[in-house]
Amino acid sequence: MKKFLGLLILLLTLSMTVFAGSIPEDLLGNENAKLYIGRVDGRTTLDEATLPYEENKVLYIDITPTYKYKGDVEIGVSQTYTNPNFGSFIPEKGKEYLFGYIDENNFYIYEIKSRDENSIKLVNSDKYDMTKRLEDYINEGAFARAEEERQSLGKQISLIEYLYEKPTFSSSAVEKVTLRYQDYLHEIGIDDFRKVAENIMITNVKNGILYEEGTPDAYKTNLYIELLDDNNQLIYYCAVTRFGEVDRYSLFMSRLMGIDCEMKPEDLLKLYSLFPADVQKNIKAPEGLPTDTPLELPAIPKKNYAGYLTGGIILIFAIAFLVGFTLRRKNKK
Repeated sequence: MKKFLGLLILLLTLSMTVFAGSIPEDLLGNENAKLYIGRVDGRTTLDEATLPYEENKVLYIDITPTYKYKGDVEIGVSQTYTNPNFGSFIPEKGKEYLFGYIDENNFYIYEIKSRDENSIKLVNSDKYDMTKRLEDYINEGAFARAEEERQSLGKQISLIEYLYEKPTFSSSAVEKVTLRYQDYLHEIGIDDFRKVAENIMITNVKNGILYEEGTPDAYKTNLYIELLDDNNQLIYYCAVTRFGEVDRYSLFMSRLMGIDCEMKPEDLLKLYSLFPADVQKNIKAPEGLPTDTPLELPAIPKKNYAGYLTGGIILIFAIAFLVGFTLRRKNKK
């Protein structure tokens, strides 16, 4: 009986999902984050003889950035950080490290094993998944692309450029353009779409959640633009909310859309005009994002993991009761 319950508890424990830290993704996705290689010019540490049990050993550290991957970093300009929260790790003076900075409470240091112009190898990347992910993101060019995106904030491009990043419209493999709005699906000519899309300018903005995220109507009034090849395979695509929020989307767009660029309401009307007249009258009018007052974004519902745990405990006791009841009946016989 004890072996059975012990095995049951073990199986339920192992089945619970464990979520890894997201430091690499936070450094990658936060426009204010910094990732750079820096030389430690000086540091002040606690007196270990008087405070041997203090967790954070470094009080101050002076760092001169020598190479930037991402963020507002001045190469060659020394900066002093207070209480960097490196734990018991004490950086060596004169040595270079990889630093990741989001804010004063999220400042990270990584030892460098080797580095050349095209790649970097971090100490313990073979042991820790987060360190390995960060190393891979750097080597795959993800941070270089994120920095390029950060540098382009506020810049405008046409909608056609947004959809066609590399090939020109005339040389692309697009054979069909479809517009989707709720249950309406409308195919339009390539030239008709191009004439409208090349005259619509969108502005690159900081990535964020939708204005109506968390509400029942968040995705009900989106316009989906799909550009397909002769086999009806998606090549380029984007979605636009009625507030003019623009993002590329995936098969899971109904829950993963964010803000990548913004479009003016009058330009969104130009896209709506591509639908037949009987469809246009059922389309909700576009609205500009309210920019004169701070936005009160609705909170995204969080999963109730406490409920899952409570349910698991109840399930364990229920099974234990049933097993015990069954054994008692057998013993009486």
